[in-house]
Amino acid sequence: MATARAHEPVLLDPKGPVITAIACSVGAVLFLGAGGAFVCVTVRTAADLGETSSGWVWAGVGLALAAAFIACVGLSTILFARAERRATLQLAALGVDATALVLAVASAPPTNDNYYQVRLLMRISGPGFEPFECGNEVPKYRFGSATQGTVLPARVNPVTRAFTIERPPAPPAPGAGGA
Repeated sequence: MATARAHEPVLLDPKGPVITAIACSVGAVLFLGAGGAFVCVTVRTAADLGETSSGWVWAGVGLALAAAFIACVGLSTILFARAERRATLQLAALGVDATALVLAVASAPPTNDNYYQVRLLMRISGPGFEPFECGNEVPKYRFGSATQGTVLPARVNPVTRAFTIERPPAPPAPGAGGA
């Protein structure tokens, strides 16, 4: 007997059309460039070779594997960028406003490009879906001021459980009280 399992929650970093177009262009250059370079090198090598040599065969196999790898990276870049954009559009169309209650904050290892991160364990709740908990690593420069008990604005797609969270509200400025 098969049971319907809820989607795993996913913290989505919304992507705009310009970023998506740039990512797809880079992916297309990698995909088409790798294939074109491989064909060009193979034809030129075959024309210059004149005789079969095991060294050239292994070089051709190496070039084929490198070109296939680069082409796969390009294709996956295109597919990933389009999927992220589709999820962003779905969240904008089908999403509901929700809240994310921070249950715990811990340090996390930095990203590959040396941005410091924090790990937030959150309970996401709102209308139209069952509340859920999830832990995500987020940039410290955006969420470093979040503490246990902080309530963050969120937007959730009730069907896919993809969601976004916003920065914590800024603390009131000193002396801005209504004097």
